[in-house]
Amino acid sequence: MVSLPTLPLPADDVLHALARAFYDKIYAHPWIGRFFVGVDQGRQELKLVRFFHLAWDDPMYGELQGQYLEQEHAHLYITSALFELRQTLFAAAMRELGHDEALVSAFLAFNERWRPYVVKASKSECSDAFTGHGIVEIPPP
Repeated sequence: MVSLPTLPLPADDVLHALARAFYDKIYAHPWIGRFFVGVDQGRQELKLVRFFHLAWDDPMYGELQGQYLEQEHAHLYITSALFELRQTLFAAAMRELGHDEALVSAFLAFNERWRPYVVKASKSECSDAFTGHGIVEIPPP
């Protein structure tokens, strides 16, 4: 398991700006953005900020949050390449907002902590048991 960040979590205004910049990139992207068609961006931003608050430096919360993320993303075929793209877009948003590399690295490490819970080696690892809406697979453009 990846270590928890050692830097303090930035202030709420910084987190909200980061979430907005990140999801602006996500929703505009021709591949990863297709996973979010019909999903309210503002709600995603709030969920991300809430997630930071709950899990940033809490080692006990990590396993519980991981299980939640695993269920929340069970129906999504998220490949390693897709996760890497998310990391790239996240880092780009942070750098464009002027954050230093120490904070960028801390957030990338924080995000990396959740990789085992959402990335799947094949579509057969997906399940729609929690949604009942089928497996979502969006190939790269």
